[in-house]
Amino acid sequence: MQYQDYVSEKDTAFAREFERFVNGRMYSAEATGREIANAHRYLQQEMFKVCLAFVGQLAKNYQQGYYDERNEWASRLAAEAYEHLVRKGLVYDPEFKNAVITFNQGKVCAD
Repeated sequence: MQYQDYVSEKDTAFAREFERFVNGRMYSAEATGREIANAHRYLQQEMFKVCLAFVGQLAKNYQQGYYDERNEWASRLAAEAYEHLVRKGLVYDPEFKNAVITFNQGKVCAD
């Protein structure tokens, strides 16, 4: 197993708790986002890294066709945003670097 493939028990526990939160306990995504933005500035930076990693994974999933109608909007939006960040050099991701997302009848192609 490579280091980047390792997921700690704490990471997994957080992911499951976050799933439970958004699946019935969250009042508002916007209000939750505003509240998270009240965290300490350093913690905001760290939380954003988690958000960006999630966006990047959704983008890669979309690129590989690993989505369906339940998460197509989030996956497509993630792919558009992530591609922009990579192209602008704001995010370095060697797995995504040469991928150019084009939308052709709802399918993603790597050029």
